[in-house]
Amino acid sequence: MTSTTTVAGSGDAVVAAAEEAVQALVASVSRGPGTRSRDEWLALVGTCQTLSNSLAAAQDAALVQVARREQVWADDGTLGEQAHAPGRVALDAADLAAPVLGCSHAQAERRVLAAVRLAAGAEPTEVDDRGPVHATGLDGLHTAMADGRLDAYRAGVVAFELDAAPAGVAGAVVAALEPHLATADAAALRRRTRRILARVSPDLLRQRAVRARAATGLRRWASEPGVDTWMGTFPSEQSAAAWAAVDRLAHDYVRGGRCTTIEQARGQALTDLVCSNATVDVRVVLAVPAGAPVVGEAAAPAAATPPVAGCTAGARPPERAAAPADGTADDLVLVQGARPSEPMLVARGWLAAHLDPAAAPVACHPTTGARLDATGDLTGGAYRPGRELAALVRARDGRCRFPGCAVAARFCDLDHVRPWPSGPTAARNLLTLCRRHHRIKQSPGWSVRLAPDGTAQWTDPIGRTRTTEPLDALETLVLSADRPAPAPRPAPVSLPEWSCLETALEHRLEQHQLARAAARRCVVTPELERRMAAHRRRSCAAADDPPPF
Repeated sequence: MTSTTTVAGSGDAVVAAAEEAVQALVASVSRGPGTRSRDEWLALVGTCQTLSNSLAAAQDAALVQVARREQVWADDGTLGEQAHAPGRVALDAADLAAPVLGCSHAQAERRVLAAVRLAAGAEPTEVDDRGPVHATGLDGLHTAMADGRLDAYRAGVVAFELDAAPAGVAGAVVAALEPHLATADAAALRRRTRRILARVSPDLLRQRAVRARAATGLRRWASEPGVDTWMGTFPSEQSAAAWAAVDRLAHDYVRGGRCTTIEQARGQALTDLVCSNATVDVRVVLAVPAGAPVVGEAAAPAAATPPVAGCTAGARPPERAAAPADGTADDLVLVQGARPSEPMLVARGWLAAHLDPAAAPVACHPTTGARLDATGDLTGGAYRPGRELAALVRARDGRCRFPGCAVAARFCDLDHVRPWPSGPTAARNLLTLCRRHHRIKQSPGWSVRLAPDGTAQWTDPIGRTRTTEPLDALETLVLSADRPAPAPRPAPVSLPEWSCLETALEHRLEQHQLARAAARRCVVTPELERRMAAHRRRSCAAADDPPPF
Protein backbone atom coordinates (compact mmCIF):
# COMPACT_ATOMS: atom_id res chain seq x y z
CA MET A 1 0.00 0.00 0.00
CA THR A 2 1.24 3.47 -0.84
CA SER A 3 0.02 6.81 0.40
CA THR A 4 0.10 9.56 -2.17
CA THR A 5 0.25 13.32 -1.89
CA THR A 6 -0.63 15.84 -4.58
CA VAL A 7 2.45 17.76 -5.73
CA ALA A 8 2.38 20.46 -8.39
CA GLY A 9 4.63 19.49 -11.25
CA SER A 10 5.04 19.56 -14.98
CA GLY A 11 1.70 17.78 -15.47
CA ASP A 12 -0.15 20.62 -13.73
CA ALA A 13 1.68 23.14 -15.90
CA VAL A 14 0.63 21.32 -19.07
CA VAL A 15 -2.99 21.26 -17.92
CA ALA A 16 -2.90 24.96 -17.05
CA ALA A 17 -1.39 25.82 -20.43
CA ALA A 18 -4.04 23.75 -22.21
CA GLU A 19 -6.82 25.52 -20.30
CA GLU A 20 -5.42 28.92 -21.23
CA ALA A 21 -5.11 27.91 -24.89
CA VAL A 22 -8.70 26.65 -25.03
CA GLN A 23 -10.02 29.79 -23.33
CA ALA A 24 -8.07 31.95 -25.78
CA LEU A 25 -9.52 29.99 -28.71
CA VAL A 26 -13.07 30.38 -27.36
CA ALA A 27 -12.55 34.11 -26.84
CA SER A 28 -11.17 34.49 -30.37
CA VAL A 29 -14.13 32.71 -31.95
CA SER A 30 -16.70 34.50 -29.77
CA ARG A 31 -15.51 37.99 -30.68
CA GLY A 32 -17.26 37.92 -34.03
CA PRO A 33 -16.90 36.85 -37.65
CA GLY A 34 -13.77 38.92 -38.22
CA THR A 35 -12.18 38.54 -41.69
CA ARG A 36 -12.31 34.73 -41.97
CA SER A 37 -13.87 33.23 -45.06
CA ARG A 38 -16.21 30.26 -45.11
CA ASP A 39 -13.36 27.87 -45.84
CA GLU A 40 -11.36 29.26 -42.95
CA TRP A 41 -14.30 28.86 -40.58
CA LEU A 42 -14.76 25.30 -41.84
CA ALA A 43 -11.07 24.60 -41.17
CA LEU A 44 -11.54 25.96 -37.65
CA VAL A 45 -14.46 23.56 -37.14
CA GLY A 46 -12.17 20.68 -38.09
CA THR A 47 -9.43 21.92 -35.77
CA CYS A 48 -11.87 22.11 -32.85
CA GLN A 49 -13.06 18.57 -33.61
CA THR A 50 -9.47 17.33 -33.61
CA LEU A 51 -8.85 19.00 -30.26
CA SER A 52 -12.09 17.57 -28.88
CA ASN A 53 -11.06 14.05 -29.91
CA SER A 54 -7.64 14.42 -28.28
CA LEU A 55 -9.18 15.83 -25.10
CA ALA A 56 -11.59 12.87 -24.94
CA ALA A 57 -8.59 10.53 -25.10
CA ALA A 58 -6.87 12.48 -22.31
CA GLN A 59 -10.04 12.29 -20.21
CA ASP A 60 -10.19 8.51 -20.73
CA ALA A 61 -6.59 8.20 -19.56
CA ALA A 62 -7.42 10.27 -16.47
CA LEU A 63 -10.46 8.10 -15.71
CA VAL A 64 -8.23 5.02 -15.87
CA GLN A 65 -6.02 6.56 -13.18
CA VAL A 66 -9.05 7.42 -11.03
CA ALA A 67 -10.44 3.91 -11.39
CA ARG A 68 -7.25 2.11 -10.33
CA ARG A 69 -6.87 4.05 -7.08
CA GLU A 70 -8.61 2.95 -3.91
CA GLN A 71 -9.04 4.63 -0.52
CA VAL A 72 -7.84 2.36 2.31
CA TRP A 73 -7.08 2.65 6.00
CA ALA A 74 -3.36 2.97 6.75
CA ASP A 75 -1.68 1.23 9.67
CA ASP A 76 -1.70 4.47 11.68
CA GLY A 77 -5.46 4.86 11.33
CA THR A 78 -5.37 7.50 8.61
CA LEU A 79 -6.81 7.27 5.12
CA GLY A 80 -4.32 6.34 2.42
CA GLU A 81 -4.46 5.58 -1.27
CA GLN A 82 -3.51 2.35 -2.96
CA ALA A 83 -2.78 2.26 -6.70
CA HIS A 84 -3.61 -0.99 -8.47
CA ALA A 85 -2.61 -2.13 -11.94
CA PRO A 86 -4.25 -0.38 -14.92
CA GLY A 87 -7.49 -2.12 -15.73
CA ARG A 88 -8.52 -2.54 -12.09
CA VAL A 89 -11.61 -0.56 -11.07
CA ALA A 90 -12.31 0.53 -7.52
CA LEU A 91 -15.81 0.03 -6.16
CA ASP A 92 -16.56 3.75 -5.82
CA ALA A 93 -14.74 4.99 -8.95
CA ALA A 94 -17.93 5.73 -10.90
CA ASP A 95 -19.55 7.52 -7.95
CA LEU A 96 -16.51 9.76 -7.49
CA ALA A 97 -16.50 10.63 -11.20
CA ALA A 98 -20.26 11.16 -11.54
CA PRO A 99 -20.47 14.70 -10.07
CA VAL A 100 -17.40 15.76 -12.06
CA LEU A 101 -18.91 14.46 -15.29
CA GLY A 102 -22.35 15.81 -14.37
CA CYS A 103 -24.16 12.51 -14.91
CA SER A 104 -25.89 9.72 -13.03
CA HIS A 105 -24.20 6.72 -11.46
CA ALA A 106 -25.17 4.43 -14.36
CA GLN A 107 -23.83 6.85 -16.97
CA ALA A 108 -20.60 7.40 -15.03
CA GLU A 109 -20.12 3.66 -14.65
CA ARG A 110 -20.48 3.11 -18.39
CA ARG A 111 -18.06 5.98 -19.01
CA VAL A 112 -15.41 4.57 -16.65
CA LEU A 113 -15.66 1.04 -18.05
CA ALA A 114 -15.41 2.30 -21.63
CA ALA A 115 -12.36 4.38 -20.73
CA VAL A 116 -10.63 1.37 -19.15
CA ARG A 117 -11.30 -0.79 -22.21
CA LEU A 118 -9.89 1.83 -24.60
CA ALA A 119 -7.22 3.80 -22.73
CA ALA A 120 -5.90 0.91 -20.60
CA GLY A 121 -6.54 -1.70 -23.29
CA ALA A 122 -7.81 -4.05 -20.58
CA GLU A 123 -11.08 -5.62 -19.55
CA PRO A 124 -12.36 -3.81 -16.42
CA THR A 125 -11.73 -5.94 -13.33
CA GLU A 126 -12.67 -5.11 -9.75
CA VAL A 127 -9.83 -4.48 -7.34
CA ASP A 128 -11.04 -7.34 -5.14
CA ASP A 129 -10.84 -9.80 -8.03
CA ARG A 130 -7.72 -11.94 -7.67
CA GLY A 131 -7.78 -13.06 -11.29
CA PRO A 132 -5.61 -11.61 -14.06
CA VAL A 133 -6.50 -8.54 -16.13
CA HIS A 134 -7.21 -9.51 -19.75
CA ALA A 135 -6.31 -7.31 -22.72
CA THR A 136 -8.97 -6.01 -25.12
CA GLY A 137 -6.90 -5.25 -28.21
CA LEU A 138 -8.61 -1.85 -28.55
CA ASP A 139 -5.49 0.25 -27.93
CA GLY A 140 -5.52 1.35 -31.56
CA LEU A 141 -8.85 3.15 -31.06
CA HIS A 142 -7.43 5.17 -28.17
CA THR A 143 -4.34 6.02 -30.24
CA ALA A 144 -6.56 7.30 -33.06
CA MET A 145 -8.51 9.40 -30.55
CA ALA A 146 -5.31 10.86 -29.12
CA ASP A 147 -4.18 11.76 -32.66
CA GLY A 148 -7.50 13.54 -33.19
CA ARG A 149 -8.64 11.25 -36.00
CA LEU A 150 -11.45 9.45 -34.13
CA ASP A 151 -14.15 10.80 -31.81
CA ALA A 152 -15.43 9.05 -28.71
CA TYR A 153 -18.80 8.10 -30.24
CA ARG A 154 -17.36 6.29 -33.26
CA ALA A 155 -14.75 4.64 -31.07
CA GLY A 156 -17.57 3.39 -28.84
CA VAL A 157 -19.41 1.98 -31.87
CA VAL A 158 -16.38 -0.09 -32.89
CA ALA A 159 -15.69 -1.16 -29.30
CA PHE A 160 -19.30 -2.31 -28.91
CA GLU A 161 -19.06 -4.45 -32.05
CA LEU A 162 -15.85 -6.04 -30.70
CA ASP A 163 -17.14 -6.50 -27.17
CA ALA A 164 -16.66 -10.26 -26.90
CA ALA A 165 -13.83 -10.65 -29.41
CA PRO A 166 -10.47 -11.95 -28.13
CA ALA A 167 -7.70 -9.40 -27.95
CA GLY A 168 -5.93 -10.76 -31.02
CA VAL A 169 -9.08 -10.69 -33.17
CA ALA A 170 -10.05 -7.21 -31.94
CA GLY A 171 -6.57 -5.88 -32.64
CA ALA A 172 -6.62 -7.32 -36.18
CA VAL A 173 -10.02 -5.75 -36.90
CA VAL A 174 -8.91 -2.34 -35.57
CA ALA A 175 -5.77 -2.52 -37.70
CA ALA A 176 -7.90 -3.28 -40.79
CA LEU A 177 -10.15 -0.30 -39.95
CA GLU A 178 -7.19 2.07 -39.55
CA PRO A 179 -7.46 3.70 -43.05
CA HIS A 180 -11.15 4.45 -42.45
CA LEU A 181 -11.14 5.75 -38.87
CA ALA A 182 -10.67 9.39 -39.84
CA THR A 183 -13.32 9.63 -42.57
CA ALA A 184 -15.99 6.92 -42.20
CA ASP A 185 -19.14 7.74 -40.26
CA ALA A 186 -20.47 5.60 -37.42
CA ALA A 187 -22.84 3.53 -39.58
CA ALA A 188 -20.13 2.78 -42.14
CA LEU A 189 -17.69 1.79 -39.39
CA ARG A 190 -20.27 -0.54 -37.87
CA ARG A 191 -20.96 -2.26 -41.18
CA ARG A 192 -17.27 -2.55 -42.04
CA THR A 193 -16.46 -3.94 -38.58
CA ARG A 194 -19.10 -6.63 -38.94
CA ARG A 195 -17.89 -7.60 -42.42
CA ILE A 196 -14.28 -7.90 -41.25
CA LEU A 197 -15.34 -9.80 -38.14
CA ALA A 198 -17.42 -12.20 -40.23
CA ARG A 199 -14.37 -13.01 -42.35
CA VAL A 200 -11.98 -13.30 -39.40
CA SER A 201 -14.22 -15.17 -36.94
CA PRO A 202 -17.82 -15.90 -38.02
CA ASP A 203 -18.45 -17.84 -34.80
CA LEU A 204 -18.26 -14.58 -32.85
CA LEU A 205 -21.24 -13.16 -34.75
CA ARG A 206 -23.27 -16.26 -33.98
CA GLN A 207 -22.33 -16.07 -30.29
CA ARG A 208 -23.38 -12.45 -30.28
CA ALA A 209 -26.78 -13.32 -31.75
CA VAL A 210 -27.25 -16.02 -29.09
CA ARG A 211 -26.38 -13.55 -26.32
CA ALA A 212 -28.73 -10.95 -27.78
CA ARG A 213 -31.62 -13.41 -27.86
CA ALA A 214 -30.92 -14.39 -24.28
CA ALA A 215 -30.90 -10.73 -23.17
CA THR A 216 -34.32 -9.79 -24.54
CA GLY A 217 -36.60 -7.75 -22.32
CA LEU A 218 -38.77 -4.68 -21.88
CA ARG A 219 -37.92 -1.38 -20.22
CA ARG A 220 -40.01 1.64 -19.27
CA TRP A 221 -39.12 5.20 -18.28
CA ALA A 222 -40.79 8.58 -17.93
CA SER A 223 -40.83 10.58 -21.16
CA GLU A 224 -42.94 13.65 -21.90
CA PRO A 225 -45.23 14.87 -19.09
CA GLY A 226 -48.07 12.43 -18.68
CA VAL A 227 -46.65 9.62 -20.84
CA ASP A 228 -44.13 6.78 -20.51
CA THR A 229 -41.77 5.33 -23.09
CA TRP A 230 -41.33 1.58 -23.54
CA MET A 231 -38.41 -0.06 -25.31
CA GLY A 232 -38.30 -3.80 -25.82
CA THR A 233 -36.20 -6.40 -27.58
CA PHE A 234 -37.77 -9.75 -28.45
CA PRO A 235 -36.83 -12.91 -30.37
CA SER A 236 -37.62 -12.33 -34.03
CA GLU A 237 -40.24 -15.07 -34.43
CA GLN A 238 -42.14 -14.04 -31.28
CA SER A 239 -41.92 -10.38 -32.25
CA ALA A 240 -43.43 -11.08 -35.68
CA ALA A 241 -46.44 -12.89 -34.20
CA ALA A 242 -47.03 -10.28 -31.48
CA TRP A 243 -46.67 -7.41 -33.94
CA ALA A 244 -49.22 -8.98 -36.29
CA ALA A 245 -51.78 -9.17 -33.47
CA VAL A 246 -51.12 -5.57 -32.36
CA ASP A 247 -51.15 -4.23 -35.91
CA ARG A 248 -54.40 -5.95 -36.84
CA LEU A 249 -56.21 -4.60 -33.78
CA ALA A 250 -54.72 -1.14 -34.43
CA HIS A 251 -56.13 -1.03 -37.96
CA ASP A 252 -59.54 -1.95 -36.54
CA TYR A 253 -59.24 1.00 -34.15
CA VAL A 254 -58.39 3.39 -36.98
CA ARG A 255 -61.25 2.17 -39.18
CA GLY A 256 -63.63 2.46 -36.25
CA GLY A 257 -62.56 6.03 -35.52
CA ARG A 258 -61.21 5.24 -32.04
CA CYS A 259 -57.71 6.48 -32.94
CA THR A 260 -56.56 8.98 -35.54
CA THR A 261 -53.09 7.61 -36.40
CA ILE A 262 -51.84 4.06 -36.79
CA GLU A 263 -49.01 4.57 -34.28
CA GLN A 264 -51.43 5.84 -31.64
CA ALA A 265 -53.68 2.88 -32.42
CA ARG A 266 -50.81 0.40 -31.99
CA GLY A 267 -50.00 1.81 -28.57
CA GLN A 268 -53.64 1.58 -27.53
CA ALA A 269 -53.91 -1.95 -28.94
CA LEU A 270 -50.81 -3.10 -27.03
CA THR A 271 -52.07 -1.83 -23.67
CA ASP A 272 -55.54 -3.24 -24.32
CA LEU A 273 -54.15 -6.67 -25.14
CA VAL A 274 -51.96 -6.68 -22.02
CA CYS A 275 -54.62 -5.40 -19.61
CA SER A 276 -57.29 -7.73 -20.97
CA ASN A 277 -55.12 -10.72 -20.01
CA ALA A 278 -54.20 -9.53 -16.50
CA THR A 279 -55.89 -8.32 -13.33
CA VAL A 280 -54.49 -5.04 -11.99
CA ASP A 281 -55.63 -3.61 -8.66
CA VAL A 282 -55.16 0.16 -8.33
CA ARG A 283 -55.58 1.81 -4.94
CA VAL A 284 -55.44 5.60 -4.46
CA VAL A 285 -55.19 7.11 -0.98
CA LEU A 286 -54.92 10.63 0.38
CA ALA A 287 -51.63 12.16 1.54
CA VAL A 288 -51.79 14.86 4.24
CA PRO A 289 -49.15 16.79 6.22
CA ALA A 290 -48.42 15.21 9.57
CA GLY A 291 -50.63 16.71 12.27
CA ALA A 292 -53.03 18.32 9.81
CA PRO A 293 -56.74 17.50 10.08
CA VAL A 294 -58.17 15.32 7.34
CA VAL A 295 -60.34 17.39 5.04
CA GLY A 296 -63.75 15.94 4.36
CA GLU A 297 -64.40 14.66 0.90
CA ALA A 298 -67.20 17.09 0.19
CA ALA A 299 -65.15 20.11 1.26
CA ALA A 300 -61.85 19.08 -0.34
CA PRO A 301 -60.63 21.60 -2.93
CA ALA A 302 -59.33 20.45 -6.29
CA ALA A 303 -55.96 18.80 -5.58
CA ALA A 304 -55.49 20.24 -2.09
CA THR A 305 -52.82 17.56 -1.59
CA PRO A 306 -51.33 15.46 -4.36
CA PRO A 307 -52.50 11.90 -4.74
CA VAL A 308 -50.30 9.03 -3.62
CA ALA A 309 -50.93 5.99 -5.76
CA GLY A 310 -50.12 2.23 -5.01
CA CYS A 311 -50.31 2.47 -7.61
CA THR A 312 -50.95 5.18 -4.72
CA ALA A 313 -51.92 8.98 -5.10
CA GLY A 314 -52.65 12.32 -2.86
CA ALA A 315 -55.41 14.90 -3.34
CA ARG A 316 -58.99 14.13 -3.24
CA PRO A 317 -60.58 15.58 -6.40
CA PRO A 318 -64.19 16.73 -6.59
CA GLU A 319 -66.72 14.46 -8.17
CA ARG A 320 -66.78 14.66 -11.94
CA ALA A 321 -67.85 12.52 -14.85
CA ALA A 322 -65.22 10.05 -16.01
CA ALA A 323 -62.92 11.23 -18.79
CA PRO A 324 -61.70 9.28 -21.82
CA ALA A 325 -59.04 6.66 -21.12
CA ASP A 326 -56.24 8.71 -22.69
CA GLY A 327 -57.03 11.75 -20.55
CA THR A 328 -56.99 14.15 -23.51
CA ALA A 329 -60.26 15.83 -22.55
CA ASP A 330 -59.72 15.99 -18.79
CA ASP A 331 -57.48 17.74 -16.26
CA LEU A 332 -54.12 16.08 -15.51
CA VAL A 333 -53.27 15.59 -11.82
CA LEU A 334 -49.87 14.69 -10.35
CA VAL A 335 -49.70 11.41 -8.42
CA GLN A 336 -46.84 9.76 -6.52
CA GLY A 337 -45.87 6.23 -5.70
CA ALA A 338 -46.65 4.27 -8.84
CA ARG A 339 -43.16 4.80 -10.27
CA PRO A 340 -39.98 4.50 -8.20
CA SER A 341 -38.44 7.91 -8.85
CA GLU A 342 -40.72 9.99 -11.05
CA PRO A 343 -44.25 11.26 -10.41
CA MET A 344 -46.79 10.81 -13.16
CA LEU A 345 -49.72 12.79 -14.54
CA VAL A 346 -53.06 11.02 -14.73
CA ALA A 347 -56.52 12.07 -15.85
CA ARG A 348 -58.73 13.45 -13.08
CA GLY A 349 -61.53 11.12 -14.12
CA TRP A 350 -59.23 8.10 -13.68
CA LEU A 351 -58.16 9.40 -10.27
CA ALA A 352 -61.72 9.91 -9.09
CA ALA A 353 -62.66 6.42 -10.24
CA HIS A 354 -59.82 4.76 -8.27
CA LEU A 355 -59.81 6.86 -5.08
CA ASP A 356 -60.41 4.73 -2.00
CA PRO A 357 -62.53 6.85 0.39
CA ALA A 358 -62.21 4.25 3.17
CA ALA A 359 -58.37 4.22 3.16
CA ALA A 360 -56.56 5.94 6.02
CA PRO A 361 -54.61 9.06 4.94
CA VAL A 362 -50.82 8.89 4.66
CA ALA A 363 -48.98 11.23 7.09
CA CYS A 364 -46.13 13.13 5.39
CA HIS A 365 -43.51 15.65 6.49
CA PRO A 366 -44.97 19.12 5.82
CA THR A 367 -41.74 20.43 4.22
CA THR A 368 -40.31 17.59 2.14
CA GLY A 369 -43.45 15.49 1.72
CA ALA A 370 -41.66 12.37 3.00
CA ARG A 371 -43.91 9.65 4.35
CA LEU A 372 -43.59 9.32 8.12
CA ASP A 373 -44.24 6.87 10.87
CA ALA A 374 -45.73 9.72 12.87
CA THR A 375 -46.82 7.62 15.84
CA GLY A 376 -43.78 5.32 15.91
CA ASP A 377 -45.99 2.26 15.94
CA LEU A 378 -43.90 0.59 13.22
CA THR A 379 -40.59 0.81 15.12
CA GLY A 380 -39.29 -2.68 15.94
CA GLY A 381 -36.76 -4.07 18.35
CA ALA A 382 -35.27 -6.67 15.99
CA TYR A 383 -32.67 -6.21 13.28
CA ARG A 384 -35.05 -6.92 10.40
CA PRO A 385 -37.89 -4.40 9.96
CA GLY A 386 -41.47 -5.58 9.87
CA ARG A 387 -43.46 -5.78 6.69
CA GLU A 388 -45.33 -2.50 7.21
CA LEU A 389 -42.17 -0.60 8.17
CA ALA A 390 -40.31 -1.96 5.14
CA ALA A 391 -43.20 -0.93 2.88
CA LEU A 392 -43.22 2.58 4.38
CA VAL A 393 -39.47 3.11 3.88
CA ARG A 394 -39.54 1.78 0.32
CA ALA A 395 -42.51 4.00 -0.53
CA ARG A 396 -40.81 7.02 1.08
CA ASP A 397 -37.53 6.59 -0.80
CA GLY A 398 -38.76 5.08 -4.05
CA ARG A 399 -35.22 4.29 -5.20
CA CYS A 400 -31.67 3.82 -3.96
CA ARG A 401 -30.89 6.90 -1.89
CA PHE A 402 -27.27 7.13 -3.04
CA PRO A 403 -26.67 10.27 -5.17
CA GLY A 404 -27.28 9.61 -8.86
CA CYS A 405 -28.56 6.05 -8.46
CA ALA A 406 -31.99 5.14 -9.87
CA VAL A 407 -32.33 1.48 -8.82
CA ALA A 408 -35.93 0.92 -7.76
CA ALA A 409 -36.54 0.55 -4.02
CA ARG A 410 -38.02 -2.92 -4.43
CA PHE A 411 -34.57 -4.14 -5.54
CA CYS A 412 -32.70 -2.40 -2.70
CA ASP A 413 -31.55 -3.39 0.78
CA LEU A 414 -32.96 -1.69 3.88
CA ASP A 415 -29.86 -0.30 5.57
CA HIS A 416 -29.52 1.05 9.11
CA VAL A 417 -27.90 4.50 8.85
CA ARG A 418 -26.54 4.04 12.37
CA PRO A 419 -25.64 0.38 12.73
CA TRP A 420 -27.99 -1.76 14.77
CA PRO A 421 -28.33 -2.10 17.75
CA SER A 422 -27.00 1.41 18.49
CA GLY A 423 -29.36 2.66 15.79
CA PRO A 424 -33.03 1.64 16.05
CA THR A 425 -34.98 -0.27 13.43
CA ALA A 426 -37.19 2.70 12.66
CA ALA A 427 -38.15 4.78 9.65
CA ARG A 428 -35.92 7.62 10.88
CA ASN A 429 -32.88 5.29 10.75
CA LEU A 430 -33.52 3.24 7.59
CA LEU A 431 -32.57 3.93 3.96
CA THR A 432 -33.03 1.95 0.76
CA LEU A 433 -29.64 1.26 -0.85
CA CYS A 434 -28.78 -1.01 -3.75
CA ARG A 435 -26.26 -3.71 -2.98
CA ARG A 436 -23.38 -1.82 -4.62
CA HIS A 437 -23.97 1.42 -2.72
CA HIS A 438 -24.65 -0.51 0.47
CA ARG A 439 -21.05 -1.71 0.19
CA ILE A 440 -19.78 1.77 -0.72
CA LYS A 441 -21.46 3.26 2.36
CA GLN A 442 -19.28 0.95 4.46
CA SER A 443 -16.10 1.84 2.54
CA PRO A 444 -13.44 4.14 4.06
CA GLY A 445 -14.15 7.83 3.63
CA TRP A 446 -17.89 7.58 2.97
CA SER A 447 -20.55 8.72 5.45
CA VAL A 448 -24.28 9.52 5.41
CA ARG A 449 -26.65 11.39 7.72
CA LEU A 450 -30.43 10.95 7.60
CA ALA A 451 -32.39 14.01 8.73
CA PRO A 452 -35.86 13.85 10.34
CA ASP A 453 -37.38 15.31 7.15
CA GLY A 454 -36.15 12.31 5.12
CA THR A 455 -33.24 14.03 3.34
CA ALA A 456 -29.93 12.14 3.28
CA GLN A 457 -26.61 14.01 3.19
CA TRP A 458 -23.66 12.06 1.78
CA THR A 459 -19.97 12.90 2.21
CA ASP A 460 -17.41 11.25 -0.07
CA PRO A 461 -13.68 10.68 0.62
CA ILE A 462 -12.80 13.95 -1.15
CA GLY A 463 -15.01 15.90 1.27
CA ARG A 464 -17.78 16.80 -1.18
CA THR A 465 -21.33 16.66 0.17
CA ARG A 466 -24.41 15.76 -1.82
CA THR A 467 -28.01 15.50 -0.68
CA THR A 468 -30.74 13.16 -1.87
CA GLU A 469 -34.40 13.75 -1.13
CA PRO A 470 -37.34 11.39 -0.55
CA LEU A 471 -40.37 11.32 -2.80
CA ASP A 472 -42.53 14.38 -2.17
CA ALA A 473 -46.03 12.99 -1.70
CA LEU A 474 -47.40 16.48 -1.02
CA GLU A 475 -46.29 18.02 -4.31
CA THR A 476 -49.32 19.50 -6.03
CA LEU A 477 -49.80 20.02 -9.76
CA VAL A 478 -53.03 20.23 -11.74
CA LEU A 479 -52.93 20.94 -15.47
CA SER A 480 -56.39 22.13 -16.40
CA ALA A 481 -57.82 21.10 -19.75
CA ASP A 482 -58.63 23.85 -22.25
CA ARG A 483 -62.37 23.73 -22.55
CA PRO A 484 -64.04 26.24 -24.91
CA ALA A 485 -66.45 28.57 -23.19
CA PRO A 486 -70.08 27.80 -24.05
CA ALA A 487 -71.40 30.00 -26.84
CA PRO A 488 -73.96 32.55 -25.57
CA ARG A 489 -77.52 31.91 -26.59
CA PRO A 490 -78.77 34.34 -29.21
CA ALA A 491 -81.41 36.73 -27.99
CA PRO A 492 -84.91 35.88 -29.21
CA VAL A 493 -85.84 37.82 -32.35
CA SER A 494 -89.26 39.41 -32.39
CA LEU A 495 -90.65 38.86 -35.90
CA PRO A 496 -93.07 41.42 -37.35
CA GLU A 497 -96.57 40.39 -38.16
CA TRP A 498 -96.98 38.78 -41.60
CA SER A 499 -98.61 40.86 -44.32
CA CYS A 500 -99.79 39.32 -47.60
CA LEU A 501 -99.64 42.64 -49.51
CA GLU A 502 -96.05 43.44 -48.38
CA THR A 503 -94.90 39.94 -49.30
CA ALA A 504 -96.38 40.22 -52.81
CA LEU A 505 -94.79 43.61 -53.41
CA GLU A 506 -91.35 42.38 -52.20
CA HIS A 507 -91.60 39.38 -54.53
CA ARG A 508 -92.48 41.59 -57.57
CA LEU A 509 -89.54 43.92 -56.76
CA GLU A 510 -87.06 41.03 -56.51
CA GLN A 511 -88.26 39.61 -59.86
CA HIS A 512 -87.84 43.00 -61.54
CA GLN A 513 -84.27 43.40 -60.19
CA LEU A 514 -83.29 39.90 -61.36
CA ALA A 515 -84.69 40.54 -64.84
CA ARG A 516 -82.72 43.79 -65.23
CA ALA A 517 -79.50 42.08 -64.10
CA ALA A 518 -80.03 39.22 -66.58
CA ALA A 519 -80.66 41.70 -69.40
CA ARG A 520 -77.39 43.50 -68.61
CA ARG A 521 -75.46 40.24 -68.64
CA CYS A 522 -77.01 38.82 -71.82
CA VAL A 523 -76.76 41.74 -74.29
CA VAL A 524 -75.59 40.28 -77.65
CA THR A 525 -73.02 42.50 -79.35
CA PRO A 526 -71.77 42.07 -82.96
CA GLU A 527 -68.42 40.84 -81.66
CA LEU A 528 -70.11 38.24 -79.45
CA GLU A 529 -72.30 37.13 -82.34
CA ARG A 530 -69.23 36.67 -84.60
CA ARG A 531 -67.46 34.53 -81.95
CA MET A 532 -70.53 32.37 -81.40
CA ALA A 533 -70.79 31.69 -85.15
CA ALA A 534 -67.10 30.71 -85.32
CA HIS A 535 -67.63 28.36 -82.39
CA ARG A 536 -70.59 26.69 -84.11
CA ARG A 537 -68.55 26.15 -87.30
CA ARG A 538 -65.70 24.50 -85.33
CA SER A 539 -68.16 22.29 -83.52
CA CYS A 540 -69.72 21.09 -86.77
CA ALA A 541 -66.30 20.35 -88.27
CA ALA A 542 -65.31 18.36 -85.21
CA ALA A 543 -68.50 16.36 -85.39
CA ASP A 544 -67.82 15.39 -89.04
CA ASP A 545 -64.27 14.25 -88.19
CA PRO A 546 -64.39 10.85 -86.39
CA PRO A 547 -62.12 10.41 -83.35
CA PRO A 548 -58.84 8.50 -83.82
CA PHE A 549 -59.93 5.45 -81.79
